Amino acid sequence: MSNFVKMKQDFKILSAPLQGYTGHVWRSTHARIFGGIDCYYSPFMRMKGGSLMSRDVRDVQPENNNGYNFVPQVLAGTIDDTVAMVLYLKSLGYNRVDLNMGCPFPPIARHAKGSGILCYPQRVEALFKRLASIDGLKYSIKMRVGYNSADDWRRILPLIPIIDPMHIAIHPRTGIQQYSGDVDITQFLNILQSTTYPVIYNGDIARREDIVPLMQRFDEMPGSNIAGVMIGRALVANPAMLTPEKADRDHYRTFHDAIYAQYRKELTGGSVQLLNAMKAFWNMYLPQSDHKCRKRIGKAHTIAQYELATAQLFELLP
Repeated sequence: MSNFVKMKQDFKILSAPLQGYTGHVWRSTHARIFGGIDCYYSPFMRMKGGSLMSRDVRDVQPENNNGYNFVPQVLAGTIDDTVAMVLYLKSLGYNRVDLNMGCPFPPIARHAKGSGILCYPQRVEALFKRLASIDGLKYSIKMRVGYNSADDWRRILPLIPIIDPMHIAIHPRTGIQQYSGDVDITQFLNILQSTTYPVIYNGDIARREDIVPLMQRFDEMPGSNIAGVMIGRALVANPAMLTPEKADRDHYRTFHDAIYAQYRKELTGGSVQLLNAMKAFWNMYLPQSDHKCRKRIGKAHTIAQYELATAQLFELLP
């Protein structure tokens, strides 16, 4: 425990954004009940038909993100779309924006957005120059090592000083890998030794116990500028990952109940929309919990069926 506390003082632990999971309801509830995170990031904002998506707009409203450190994220793509989102966030009072250059999903990446933009260093350069011309904003970057090739970063890294980011979060897979295969630690170490900017490690951190040895390994590199870790899927699966003293039935149930209650207030599509939202929540939440109860949750057609199944599941937790 003492080693973890010492490492926590020296390095930042960030919550990775996950589309469909870590919206403002999840973030605010996690910060209040579990905590252990230095900063939360929103799932990336997107443009559709030249307009901001209403769900994304609602997610980044300052009143929905009080009580914890928060940075909004935008999808890096065309200059016009990216700048429009950044200027909107600036109008809300934000002075920092995270650029997503890592989303691997084909419907996005094949349009040179997210990790797909890593194939086009000239587009990245033009985008960075335009963003750097906006006064009063600081940036950070979340990216993969490449899209088609694990060497794509070599053409992107020399462009990074244009926007002088606060840090670069690296997921050491290519975009075409999505989440399959192993992370490429060799490429991550190459990046770590090739930039003077603070670097955040992101990818396959499954347990709290993984953090200290990983950070120690990176910190031992000559001239290392490792600045912390960013955790996504494992934290959504087990929100008590970083606060094991809260890994009990009461905290897990309180977390669920708070999210459920907030969705009931915010969602206006009736029981079908509410059930769909909660079933999506359970796609990743507590995957080791009782299989039969999880199956009943997935098959619930009414609020009563859902509430009975979740109550039974929590009763079986230690």
